Amino acid sequence: MTGTIFDIQHFCTGDGPGIRTTVFLKGCTLHCPWCHNPESQSFRPEILLNSSLCISCGSCDGVCPAGDAKTTLSTAESRAACGSCTACTDVCPSGCLEIAGKRYDVEEVMAEMLQDEAYYRHSGGGMTLSGGEPMAQPAFSKALLEAAKAAGLHTAIETSGDGRKEDFLAAAPYADLWLWDIKMMDSGLYRELTGGDLDKMLANLAAVAEAGANIRFRVLYVPDFHDRDGIAEATAALLKSYPQYESEVIPYHLLGNAKREKLGLPEMRFREPATEEISRFAAFFG
Repeated sequence: MTGTIFDIQHFCTGDGPGIRTTVFLKGCTLHCPWCHNPESQSFRPEILLNSSLCISCGSCDGVCPAGDAKTTLSTAESRAACGSCTACTDVCPSGCLEIAGKRYDVEEVMAEMLQDEAYYRHSGGGMTLSGGEPMAQPAFSKALLEAAKAAGLHTAIETSGDGRKEDFLAAAPYADLWLWDIKMMDSGLYRELTGGDLDKMLANLAAVAEAGANIRFRVLYVPDFHDRDGIAEATAALLKSYPQYESEVIPYHLLGNAKREKLGLPEMRFREPATEEISRFAAFFG
């Protein structure tokens, strides 16, 4: 059983209780324009170009089958010629070129997990699956959750709720916590902005809740989008229909733009919310 992962981060404290290791699976069925992990959206490996780290050593010159590596990677359009073969990343000594997306098997991931087992035990932490969308690789995600549970670790999974209901229900017995992203409570805007189906997300949420899952809602807040008439009210109505679960507001931040630059993508021009805007939005759910 293997899957594609673009990062494994140790000592995380914001992805569930305690000290955790977060596994970021590559590939997502949505295409949210505010995504802070744009390298997670494609299912295939991608090369990141961090020009500020380039030392002009010439190591990558001539190794790219498509031509000059840095030219090929400079724009989203020219990247169509990149086969993500890793020829350039293999020879880059400075970290200017790096691969996002690598195949792992369950045993390799668990070896990473168990390096920090003592921290999990003392803090109540464990493993969190994130992405991307973990449920876009449902068999691999289920296998990881199952292995972590067998090792006695607390397990969490962050999800947009997009995917097949049967996959969510298959994973539910092995997830101690679902971190459920609420992106936009308007069907038209949800489809326009993410490409997904709000009704499908809500049906998956209902099924997982009915199965007895522990859920924590993460409510996205992007100014000017979530301030539109009826959005906060609709979100509040959803949360009130699940009074047994806690929720938190996740304000938009600009960190994704640095990654977009590495992918040759244009900067997204959303703005970060002011403190008073966040407080006003969060007041709907208090």
